[in-house]
Amino acid sequence: MNPQDFADKWRQLAPNTSERAGYQEHFRDLCALVGEPTPSSDTTGQDYAFEKAVKKAGTGEQGFADVFKRGHFIAEYKAKGKSLGRALQQALLYARELDNPPLLIVSDLNHIEVHTNFTGSSPRRFDLSLDDIAYDRPVAGDLTALQILRAAFTDPARLDPRQLRERVTQDATAKIGEVAASLRKSEAGNQTQIAHFLMRVVFAMFSEDVGLLERGLLTRLLEAARRNPAQSQGLFSQLFGAMRGGGYFGVSEIRHFNGGLFDDDSALPLTVEQIDDLLAAARLDWSEVEPAIFGTLFEGSLDKDIRKQRGAHYTGVQDILRIVEPVIMQPLRREWEAVKAEAEVQAQKRGGKRKALETVQAFRERLGGVRVLDPACGSGNFLVVALTLLLDLDQETRVTAMELGAGAFDVPPIVHPRQFHGIEIEPFAHELASVSIWIAFFQWQAAHGGQWPTPVLQRLHTVENRDALLNEDTTEAEWPQADFIVGNPPFIGNTRMRQVLGSESVEQLRQVFAGRVPDKADFVTYWLEKARAEIEAGRTRRAGLIMTNSVRGGASRKVLERVKESGDIFVAWPDMPWVQDGAAVRVSEVAFDDGSEQERYLGRLTGAQEDQEEIRQVGTIHPDLTAGVDLTGAKRLKENAGRSFEGVKPAGKFDLPAAEAQAWLDLPNPSGVSNRDVLRPYIGGRDITEAKGPGRWIIDFADMPLAQAEQYRRPMRQILDSVKPVRDTNNERSAREYWWRYKRFSPALRQASKTLSRLLVTPRHMKHRAFDWIPADALPGDALTVVVAEDDYTFGILNSSLHVWWATRLGTSLGVGNDSRYTPTTSFETFPFPQPTEAQRLKIEEAARYLEQARSYLRGAGLGLTAMYNALATYRETGEEAITGTATLGDAHDMLDQAVAAAYSWEWPLAEEDVLARLLELNRERD
Repeated sequence: MNPQDFADKWRQLAPNTSERAGYQEHFRDLCALVGEPTPSSDTTGQDYAFEKAVKKAGTGEQGFADVFKRGHFIAEYKAKGKSLGRALQQALLYARELDNPPLLIVSDLNHIEVHTNFTGSSPRRFDLSLDDIAYDRPVAGDLTALQILRAAFTDPARLDPRQLRERVTQDATAKIGEVAASLRKSEAGNQTQIAHFLMRVVFAMFSEDVGLLERGLLTRLLEAARRNPAQSQGLFSQLFGAMRGGGYFGVSEIRHFNGGLFDDDSALPLTVEQIDDLLAAARLDWSEVEPAIFGTLFEGSLDKDIRKQRGAHYTGVQDILRIVEPVIMQPLRREWEAVKAEAEVQAQKRGGKRKALETVQAFRERLGGVRVLDPACGSGNFLVVALTLLLDLDQETRVTAMELGAGAFDVPPIVHPRQFHGIEIEPFAHELASVSIWIAFFQWQAAHGGQWPTPVLQRLHTVENRDALLNEDTTEAEWPQADFIVGNPPFIGNTRMRQVLGSESVEQLRQVFAGRVPDKADFVTYWLEKARAEIEAGRTRRAGLIMTNSVRGGASRKVLERVKESGDIFVAWPDMPWVQDGAAVRVSEVAFDDGSEQERYLGRLTGAQEDQEEIRQVGTIHPDLTAGVDLTGAKRLKENAGRSFEGVKPAGKFDLPAAEAQAWLDLPNPSGVSNRDVLRPYIGGRDITEAKGPGRWIIDFADMPLAQAEQYRRPMRQILDSVKPVRDTNNERSAREYWWRYKRFSPALRQASKTLSRLLVTPRHMKHRAFDWIPADALPGDALTVVVAEDDYTFGILNSSLHVWWATRLGTSLGVGNDSRYTPTTSFETFPFPQPTEAQRLKIEEAARYLEQARSYLRGAGLGLTAMYNALATYRETGEEAITGTATLGDAHDMLDQAVAAAYSWEWPLAEEDVLARLLELNRERD
């Protein structure tokens, strides 16, 4: 059927055809129009059907969805002239029972509406008339009527509003950001004044495109201002004055907005260039802005420096959903399911619908009283997503109430922006949070035919502009009481806190939280501790935060241990990829409560590109965010003390190219000393992983006094030129006074290794954990962990799967490659070495030498450790040896694992969890 024939047919039939008589024929014609099969193609009726049976929520009565296509849509029909709003309510009533398809389609045989139903996004409606279909007109951006219909049948994700909204939002924020930068440069106002002015302009543009202001009003204002830029400030003042309390702007009637955003009529003067940028922004469709990302993108465009300084970061909707869904929506949906079940029982009794309606209404009142807090809300993206999800649940309760006999006016939407609390220290972000929340609310209202309130805006005292941790008098700040706490606090590591926050602030913070947060914990853990305390005090039910991945280890993990002591972790996504200021990092997403949640889930990303999610139920989640054997209590063993060290930390330009250093080796010095005393090959992490060899050397004065170091004339000149000027400005006194020495020159490592011919090293962060040899005369850098040993036996133990599994579980994972972290204290000193017989030791040494020979062969082919173990992983997965020698490397590791297991008197192979449990038992037995 061609589009013109479809339109002509239903233009004639629709006025005189009842819903029941016409809807199946109409839908079959739609199928023919887009070239898709009809429901009769599914003989089971499970996934695609007319009259799909479904239980009505709240009443327990049997209902029938007019058309159902699993994973695509529910379609509900009404006769021409009947309310499509009622059809939409019916579709919503069935959606939860039918796995929430992404689209809801309603039609009166003459007109078709396609409503999006994607989780975590404000809904969108596509309106298709018969003429739109007949001529395949563009309906939304570059999407035509037929493209929308085909997408509904074949690719619903194409209609996901987030795809279009992300493009619109990026374009919109870029334009406004250019104006912000220009205003700052021209000093038209301070940061707060610029942010406030632009927020007003943005909300006016949005209001125009959703019908709160007369369409085209902003464009006309800006065109008038462009003709006479000197009048721009006055024109905006007139508009803002009218929006403050309602009135007229010219002949256009303006609603009463106010709500704090329009608390006065102040505006800023604009140049022609700034007006042109605002004109370009005004011509965009602001109704399609995605509020969940709008604030963050806008904030970044307004003030990148402040954003970077405070550790703020962009949070994607999917990351937010991993927190908001289990923390907020899961318990509320459980309550709602119980309420629906109770209402269904009541509704079956004679005259019971009234009682059932009271039960539903009581839950709705409860829903309207829910309080959500984001104590580091930034520009409000967590609050926006939570608001949208609660509005969706609210709509479901409204539909159920109407099914039980309530009128639409008896059950108005009850969820409101005032339920969402935020704390944000930066003025830009604070203002953005409030505006983003209102945009999300009105977007949702527009898609559901809601009425505009008067005044349009209400002052959101719930979003506060202040420090979330300390008051001005340096006492601990209080948080507003909330049912749920969610958010992603600033990502500032412990080592950067003084640099970013200042030493005085850090000392005050540590003093206030002494005994609760260790001094060496990351900044994010202060929010974790406060959320934990709110739950312990009974002021909050559940909390969920996105945090730095290092929260799983070291001092930061102590705060997660406190969470476990007073409550429990019920969802965790450790080692998640993240991008902050263009750099790839890793984060952990954690949800916790007072221990009352009985189900616990551990999630991870899978696939070669980490593009698939996997979540599994577990018995418990440990403080290191693992399940299974809990290694967090493993103790450091005396037998391993003094055997493992961190490499030196120069903290300055002490290194130089190998060729230059070698040219200096025999340069004379007046005192007769040799430069060979202070020039050494320098080994970093990449020298191990990439098989590059020592391409750098380093000047090493160790702990020499200055007078002695000055005898080495050419090396000292390098330090005077490249190191001392930087050290002179260092905040640390020792760095300034001992400028010719490394920040950490590792005297214990030097003493322990002085008689050895070689050393074992492993990069602190490494994708495939492995240990390798370096010459004892080379200096290991800060990126390496060093084990003071030269024997094949230790090489074999540390390279075995048994030690690698132990070290990986006890370490954290960082960086773009999810690389595991190895440290002397947690990874090495806790490991219980076997106590082999002489024969067992010889077997391990033999396997260790075989492993080193296999590696040497692959090094000869130009492979570093990372490349050769990538190849080994592929070989073990596919069975195909793409690089000759990879199978031999695998054979060497198998032989080594067998030998090491035998030294423990264990049968081999064993599962990883079994090995870890046995090693933990040995750890506990050792002194």
